[in-house]
Amino acid sequence: MSDETPPPEYGFDRLPEPLPGRAYATMAIVLRVGLLLSVALFVIGLVLFFVERPLETIADLAASQRFLRFLVPSVLVAGLAHGDPTAILSLGMFTLVATPMARVLTGMFYFRAHHEKVMTSLTLTVLILLLVGSLLLGPYLAHL
Repeated sequence: MSDETPPPEYGFDRLPEPLPGRAYATMAIVLRVGLLLSVALFVIGLVLFFVERPLETIADLAASQRFLRFLVPSVLVAGLAHGDPTAILSLGMFTLVATPMARVLTGMFYFRAHHEKVMTSLTLTVLILLLVGSLLLGPYLAHL
């Protein structure tokens, strides 16, 4: 009989198995694509904004409340359909915020596929907190 006890099957005191290299490569691609897409949206939105309003500054844009109306998805879609530069900038911000959430979701997919129940649960909890903060708490605080 051995003095060593086997590690528990599940628990916080067990390190998860390393994910395959493909998982890390996929997560890196998600981050890169999200960043490049958000930068492209920011550049397009800023160019259109300054073409339409050449006398305004970035400080004017940042100080305005224009972005708040695009927290409503139907207003954002309508603004994008009309080519509203502020809607495009808002979509760039949403993309930038959604990028780490997509990375967390990708990680959760791989943890679940490798039967890492604790890591899947922790990653799901992080994702839920990010979504609650972004979709519920953010708009609530913006209207105060």
